[in-house]
This record gives sequence, C-alpha cells and structure tokens, in this order.
Amino acid sequence: ALLSLFPLPLCAFLLYLQHCSLKMTRKCLVCGTPANALQLGIDACRACAVFYRRARKSDDMFICKSKNDGDCAKTGRILECRKCRFERMNEIFDRANMEVDVTPHSNPRPGSDSRQGSEQPSSSSRPSPPVDVQMSRFMSSSPSTSSTPVLERIRHGYDVMTRVRKISELTLRPLDVHPSDIDDESYENTPTTHEVMLRKRRILVSAVFDFASIAFPEFMPLAKEEKWRIVAGNSERMSTLESAYRAAKIYPNNGTIFTSYTTTLSTDLLEGCLLVCPLNVDVDTARKEMGKMLEENVRNSKRKWQRVDPNHDEFLFLIALAFWNTSDESLGPLASKNRAGIMQDLHAYYTKKRVADYAMRIGELFCL
Repeated sequence: ALLSLFPLPLCAFLLYLQHCSLKMTRKCLVCGTPANALQLGIDACRACAVFYRRARKSDDMFICKSKNDGDCAKTGRILECRKCRFERMNEIFDRANMEVDVTPHSNPRPGSDSRQGSEQPSSSSRPSPPVDVQMSRFMSSSPSTSSTPVLERIRHGYDVMTRVRKISELTLRPLDVHPSDIDDESYENTPTTHEVMLRKRRILVSAVFDFASIAFPEFMPLAKEEKWRIVAGNSERMSTLESAYRAAKIYPNNGTIFTSYTTTLSTDLLEGCLLVCPLNVDVDTARKEMGKMLEENVRNSKRKWQRVDPNHDEFLFLIALAFWNTSDESLGPLASKNRAGIMQDLHAYYTKKRVADYAMRIGELFCL
C-alpha cells in the first residue's frame, strides 16, 4: 500500500502519454502511416526519414504539385509532392528546435542490399539503447560491519543509478556539459518534451537494473524474465517517489516537478512539452488536464514533503521499499524477505540515531 499514497501529477502525466503511445499505433507525423520506431528523433516512418535525408543532400528545386502552393498536406496528397513533404518535416524540426543529423549509418543491416546502406538511419537518429553499466554489477566490497548493511548497499546502488542517469541524460543534450558540472551537479535542469521523456524513461529502467544488482544480492541470480517483471513494475513508482522528494528540495516554492533526473515540467512549460507528439495524442485535452493537476496537486504535495522533511537516508529506505512493492505471487516470498530486511535496517538506523518514538516517524514517511 506504500506507493498508493503518491497521487503526483508526474505519474499521471507519464502514464497518460504512455497510454496514448502504446495502446494505439504510433503514426508518422508527416504522412500518417504507422511508425514502429523513432526516425530522426521523431515519430516518422522509415520512408519519410529516407526521403528527408536524400532531400537534404539534393540540389534539386522542388515544385509543389498542388494548384495552391503548399496545399498538398491539407488534401492528403503529401506523399505525392516532394516540396510539401520536405517542408512538413522542416516545420516539425523547427517547432521542436531540433538539429537533425542526416549522415547515413555506415553499417547496413545484415542481409540488406549494400545499395541500401546509405539509407539506414544514423546512430544519432535512433532511439537511445538502454544504458547498461556492466562493471557496476561486479563491484565487490568487503563484508560490512555496519549496523545498517542494507542501507549501505542501497546508498551505493542509488549513487550508481543516479550517475548513470545524469551522464546518459546529459549526453542527449545538443550542447556539451562539462564533466565537472556533472560531478557537482552544477548543470541546469531543462524543460522536458514528449520525445525526450520517452528516451529518458529507457535510461531510468536500465539504471534501475544496476541499482538492484548492487543493493540486493538476491536480485542477481534471478532469471532474466523475473528481473524484468520487478524492474518494469516498479521503476515508475521509484521515479515518482524520487521526483516528489527532489522537487520539494530543489523547487520548494513553485509548481515545478521532475520528469527525469535532469528535466522538469511546470504549467508554463506544457506548451513546449506537447509541441511534437504522436498524432493520436489529444494535445488540447492533455494540456488542459495536466495544467489542472499541476496547479492543484503539486504545491499540496510539496507542502506534505516539506512538513515531514525526510532526510536522504529515509528517502533511500522508501526507494528500496518501492522497488520491492510487487504483487507478483511467484516473487512474493523474495519481495517479503527483502522488505523485512529493509525494515530491520530502518529500525537499526533509528536506534543508532537514538530516536525514541520512531514508529510514529515511520508512519509519517509511509503517509507521504
């Protein structure tokens, strides 16, 4: 029941966009045909992406086939007119303020015609693959003599997870961020967009694998499918919890929330966030509903967090409990065992801190 107490608009916002993107077929923003993957960083079909690369390199002057210049998109004939098709893609990229790399991928897919190699999407235009810091999974340490060994592993795992996310998210930015700024977190958090959120959720999920591998030794021997069920089911809960904690600390006096580790959202940023979305997203409804939730819920949520004011260790305990908040019956015994271990460490933590009535304190944390 722990995570049922987090009615943050971040969670609703992400789930709404995920519902629109996954439940219905994603369509090309240019021609409207089904688009199974991102091309050039947007929802576009492969045919339109290939056309755009060729058109950018061509010296040809395109002429509109419509009697009224530029009217092909309105009449549904955009695929028949190279001029309107090209201008439509340029308009999308301009609105999204995106720089587009049209360099062809150097390695064609196995079995494909070598003449098609120049038409492969560039690596920069493809969705970022899940980040996987393999070395973090084999970091060993001597047996801990601490009274809170679980907390030590959680702290270590969370540190690796946040570093993976920071570095990965900041490399997606068009402008380089200096390594020293990454280390001391002096970089600026930037407004999010629909497309950026989807990419950074992939980074989050991959980083949670590293967190779990370091924090919980029982996670490593699990089958791949079992690991995935735990991570996929709880990474969003962890993100929502983290967003609430960090937003209350970093943006205490306004309606700003975190949508990833380095990106934010507020009512005045909704327009830009929803500027380029899949065609099946009702942008007006999304903007209206999200604006309402941001206005009504965020400040109230922040006041609750500021009143309880959990320290970083208490936040880490909550993150760990969120990770094992699974309803999967086959994983129930393992989840219960780990939750019990976390709670035992939490009791030891408060005993060490000489907090007399820590039962009340735990109740306050669980009611955030």
